[in-house]
Order: sequence, then C-alpha cells, then structure tokens
Amino acid sequence: MKHSRFGMIHTESALETQSALRYPRGMASTAPSTRRDPTSRRRRAAWAELATAAKPKLEGLRFGEREDGLRRLAEARGINPQSLRRALAALRFVETLEANRFSRRLMLRSAPMAAIEHLARWYGYDRAAALRAARLLAEGRHTIASLGTAEAAARSAAQAQGIGRSLVRRCRARVGPVLQAQFKDYEMDSRAGRHPDEPAVDFRFRPTGAARWTIAAIIIGPYLDRDRREIRLGDWIVKAIGLGTIYEQVILVVPSAGIKKECLAWMRVNDVRGASFTLQLITPEP
Repeated sequence: MKHSRFGMIHTESALETQSALRYPRGMASTAPSTRRDPTSRRRRAAWAELATAAKPKLEGLRFGEREDGLRRLAEARGINPQSLRRALAALRFVETLEANRFSRRLMLRSAPMAAIEHLARWYGYDRAAALRAARLLAEGRHTIASLGTAEAAARSAAQAQGIGRSLVRRCRARVGPVLQAQFKDYEMDSRAGRHPDEPAVDFRFRPTGAARWTIAAIIIGPYLDRDRREIRLGDWIVKAIGLGTIYEQVILVVPSAGIKKECLAWMRVNDVRGASFTLQLITPEP
C-alpha cells in the first residue's frame, strides 16, 4: 500500500484480492473461526469503498463526460481507470444481488473483487449455482482460486450442453426472417462468424448488387436472466451508437416492450439525443 497527497493508494492487485475482516487474507480454504469481530459486518473491502464513493460522482455526469470523470477519479486514487471500471461493475452486480434479503446477509461487499467477478460471470449463465457459490464464499469455503476453478468448470459444462449457443441460435432464427421480410429488396448477410476486421453484428443488409453493406442489426443478449442484461444495457446502446458511424442505418433489436422502455430511459438519463440507431421490438415468439 502506498501513500500520496490523496491519502492511501491501493495497488491494482490489492484491489482484486483485498477483503474486509470477514474474509481472511488470501481467502484461506480452511474453515474460519466461529468468533466474529463485532464490527466486521460493517466493514467493506477496498474496491467496494472505492466504487461506492465514485458512483454518485459519475452518475451526475452527462454521457459524454463520464469517461473523463472516471479517468480523473482513478488518477486521484492512484489507480488505473480500468480498475475503477471493474470495481464499479462489481458493485453493480452486488447491488443486483442485494435486492434479495438472503444475498444481503452474505455481505459480499466484504469479499475480494476478483471473487465477485467470478460470481458475476457465473451468474450470467447459471444463477442458482452462482448463489450457492456466493454462500460458500461467505462461509470461507472458497478461495479466489477455487472459486475461479469452479466457475470455469461450470462454464465448460454449460458450453458442452450448448446452453448459450442454443439460446443465440433460437433468437437469431426468430429475428432473421422478420428483418428479411422488412428489407425484402435487400441482400442479407446472417453469418454468425465474421472476419476480425468486420464489425460484430448479427445481421447486415445491402441493396441487391451493391458492394457496400448499409444496414446493420444487433440483438440485445440474449441473456438467460434479467439481471445480467440490465448490467450490460448501456453497453449495447453505446455499441449501436458506434455502429452508426459505419452503417447508414443501425437497428438495435429488443425482445420486449419493457426492455425498449429501459433503453429509452437509459438514453434520457445519459442525455443521448439524436441517436443514429433505431430500437425495434421483435418478441422471442411469433
């Protein structure tokens, strides 16, 4: 740990692994003592303190000012901006879990950031298993390393079962024909894999016989659960805005009217005006 005129500066590795008193240093796999420090329930890990302090300062900034604001906050703390982004993402994930009373009792803000990132990744494709792992983490029965190993094994099993790929295939199979009927005089490119130099989109269109693709469509998700989608909603909108600099028309496909409203609300909060893309509702089922 270092010191500066801004106070204590945590190194990048310390932010990832440091925890409050409830979680032993190094997340030792041995069972923790049953005696607890009476103040431990109020203690937060360094990353949680950092993100909690930074969050309200960034929320007050307009969309175009946030990146610069994040950079200045990170510099003041003597850390890399990416470390602050990770801390904020970890906090957002923990806040989604804390909506559940059981999850609040786990005191996940006291856990190392690296452990929270493993849980967030796991939660994206198997919510129940991730919550079980969170309980084991809180009980001191997982180290950062063992949690990472368990998540990687679960992810491999999920991929072997085709959960994620099957969901994407079904979603594309529903959206593709709707868009093709909409642009019936256009040629459609629906390749799942593209050249590294090509923008990653789900579908793109061009007038028959034309050389240049002029319309692109991207689908939000799909996600197995709502919370994971909410965490990344802004990322999809920003991606659509960026694609607007390449294509003449960009379509951001949303699966429900509720999600469309969430997108519009996000754009209002972040003062996104005159967006160069269109929100289009295409439900998962006809």
